[in-house]
Amino acid sequence: MDAINGLKHWLDQITLLLEPSQRRELMRRLAQGLRVRFRDRIKQQRDPNGNRFIPRKRDQIGNIKRQGAMFQNIGKQLKTDYSADHAAVGFSGRTGFVASVHQEGKSIRPSKSSKSIRYPVRELVGFSKDDQEWIESEIKAFFIRNKNINFNK
Repeated sequence: MDAINGLKHWLDQITLLLEPSQRRELMRRLAQGLRVRFRDRIKQQRDPNGNRFIPRKRDQIGNIKRQGAMFQNIGKQLKTDYSADHAAVGFSGRTGFVASVHQEGKSIRPSKSSKSIRYPVRELVGFSKDDQEWIESEIKAFFIRNKNINFNK
């Protein structure tokens, strides 16, 4: 979480140099790029640190309850939100609830008649060192493309 706060402080300083329309464009690029990065990582069944997701539990016979990899279609439901002041990537609605259960390792009752089950932590969204480096390079590229930015504010 320390790295995220440092990145946020760094971005705050940079955004003071930009006009609102330029900040919105930068936030749009960052949000869309992070959405693609998160989606690809989820599809590969990896958390932000590069570790594999904890696999599903097996039933009493030893078979995995559902075939196939987890979260194969959840990456398509990642949403972006951005303005001149913020950029956000995440899930909403029922998908957001399911993602938060796995992200935080919560205990829930899958159905009204079942016992409460504790899900293992499977971090779907988060920043890796690679993501931070990508953000830095994307911001540098944005400044190079927009040479008309006034640094004398």
